[in-house]
Amino acid sequence: MSRQVQIEDQQLVLHLTGLTSVGALKREVAIPYSSIKSVTVEDFKVSLLKFRVGTSIADIRQGRFLIGDRWCFISYENHRDVVVLELSGHEFGKVVFQIDNPEEVKAQIEARI
Repeated sequence: MSRQVQIEDQQLVLHLTGLTSVGALKREVAIPYSSIKSVTVEDFKVSLLKFRVGTSIADIRQGRFLIGDRWCFISYENHRDVVVLELSGHEFGKVVFQIDNPEEVKAQIEARI
């Protein structure tokens, strides 16, 4: 997959590669554990009409999306069973990403926060 999560001592780093990084206009997002308010695995659909800096084609969402009054970073090809990080004190209000093993990644993050 073109997304990998690196669990470090003080932060989580979401790495994007290939066309995913091109579509998102970003190669990585670093998130200190202290910024994570909650982590869930859910269906997270974003309208094609949302203001964005990135890509929005069919069900593909890559990049920064303005949701309400907060910028969110979103990276998925399928909106079902994505990891959703609710953040505070970070450049993004949420980080939403698709990964092969979302429940396992959720458990790893919860063990750190």
